[in-house]
Amino acid sequence: MVMRKLLFLFVMSLVSAAAVAQQGRPFDTTIRNEEYKIYIRLNLYDKNITVPGQDVLGEVDGYFGSTQSSTKWIVVASRLIDGRTAEIEVVNDYGSEDFTATLKVNDDGTYEYKKDGGSTLKFAVRGKWQKIPVNLELVRK
Repeated sequence: MVMRKLLFLFVMSLVSAAAVAQQGRPFDTTIRNEEYKIYIRLNLYDKNITVPGQDVLGEVDGYFGSTQSSTKWIVVASRLIDGRTAEIEVVNDYGSEDFTATLKVNDDGTYEYKKDGGSTLKFAVRGKWQKIPVNLELVRK
């Protein structure tokens, strides 16, 4: 009986440790904005994300995508400011446009995207450009 309790406590501590470890890596995630139907896949720690259909790029820090478009914007460089803030450099999949932005984790677990400079983040949706605002809230899904 004692062994069962010890085993149970051990398993629960592993589950708790895994949850804490995930919380300790807020920039290893996929975040979304349902209004604009966009998402950001990131791993700013290991920088090992492969962009679907663009294997020639190798592993990158992350990418922006849209559920309405095949266009991708690639996170080519990043810098962690602190545990809750990161600066990213992003280029479109043609290499013709780029911008810098800041991502911040809010106290409520949402993410704040703020474009700092450069080109407008946009996606081709049904033959028109969908321009993404300079400031945007995203959530983990």
